[in-house]
Amino acid sequence: MSELIWPCPFCSLLCDEHLTRNSQGKLSCTETFECDKSKDGLNKFINNGQSTLEAMLDGEIIDYDLAVLEASKMIKKSKNPIICGLGVDVGGARSIVKLASRTNAIVDHKYGESISGTTTSLQTKGVFFTSLSEVKSRADLVVFIGNDMYGKSNCLYKKINKNYGVSKTKKFINYGNNFNTSDALIASLQNLSGFQKNENFSACTDYNKSFFDELSHFKYIVLVWDPANYSRDADAIADVLLEIIRDLNTRNRGGILTLSGDEGAITMQSVMSWMTGLPLRTAFTTRGLVHDPNKFSSKKIIQQNASDLVIWVSCFNTEIPDYVMNTKQPLIIFGHYAISKFLHLQNLNNYIFIPVATPGLDVDGHLIRCDSVVTVPLKKIVGSPLPSLQNVVARIL
Repeated sequence: MSELIWPCPFCSLLCDEHLTRNSQGKLSCTETFECDKSKDGLNKFINNGQSTLEAMLDGEIIDYDLAVLEASKMIKKSKNPIICGLGVDVGGARSIVKLASRTNAIVDHKYGESISGTTTSLQTKGVFFTSLSEVKSRADLVVFIGNDMYGKSNCLYKKINKNYGVSKTKKFINYGNNFNTSDALIASLQNLSGFQKNENFSACTDYNKSFFDELSHFKYIVLVWDPANYSRDADAIADVLLEIIRDLNTRNRGGILTLSGDEGAITMQSVMSWMTGLPLRTAFTTRGLVHDPNKFSSKKIIQQNASDLVIWVSCFNTEIPDYVMNTKQPLIIFGHYAISKFLHLQNLNNYIFIPVATPGLDVDGHLIRCDSVVTVPLKKIVGSPLPSLQNVVARIL
């Protein structure tokens, strides 16, 4: 039995996990796994059997090359496609931008709502970002803001407490995890911000007075949150966290660490910015690029039938949202091979499914970490006949 270190591609923290491979070559998770996303993502590959080149057309298995040809015809016929989902790595993201520029497409990620919210806050208010390395080496208080729907706090704790010669005692606390709605969290944060600006603020809650008193005992404070937990209100939460950290930096030192970026979200956003100068929710048109974070929401466009072709890309996840499955427009799906099992159960017409490799599992690749500081190389760990997304897109173009 052998052991290997595996950078997990299923979570934006891209943690190094330990896998074991038995004498028959079968992989299994070890007890060091803290992340449910990591376990679930890997188990889909371990337990679903060998990935195959089984493409589908309207529920029927067809030849892979024929599926690529049919998809190419649909894309060339389309006048205003939308390319969404976008669960890709760096190479896949580059190919998506090239495809969009050739087809006058709109591009939006599955987590576009939360990404656009934090981007809007950044553009209008600025931000005090920090990195995982900075948190690891300097922070003495880490505050996890709000809910932890995706179980990232355990991963974060493990990642910044690894001992690589850094001896820094840290305290971890939660703030607002008892609030059931984003409105309640925002109201409490605004109340805290008001008390920070004026300690004679009479309306301050006891909860915030106690929290503020605790902050005074630390020198470097980091506020950690995941915008995907509050996608509709990500901009409002980002704005008030900025105010809190800005005031905090007049007395102590502090920064904000966002844990967004699952399924290649930060990677796609970064590559889009490198290649075009604009973030996601941008349309490629004959008159140039047009960015509109409200108008170019994939969910709105699909539900309003404002596009004549939907292209869904999901290399890391087998789930497809209802608004995509209910589209009245032709649908092309590039993604995880196990999506075919899901499609077999659906009453769906006018679609093509083309399985592609998953970076970090059955093909090498690169993903950008949640703090946008590090690009992590991913290594192939299972055998597969599936080509990469960029290979398929190159054939279509």
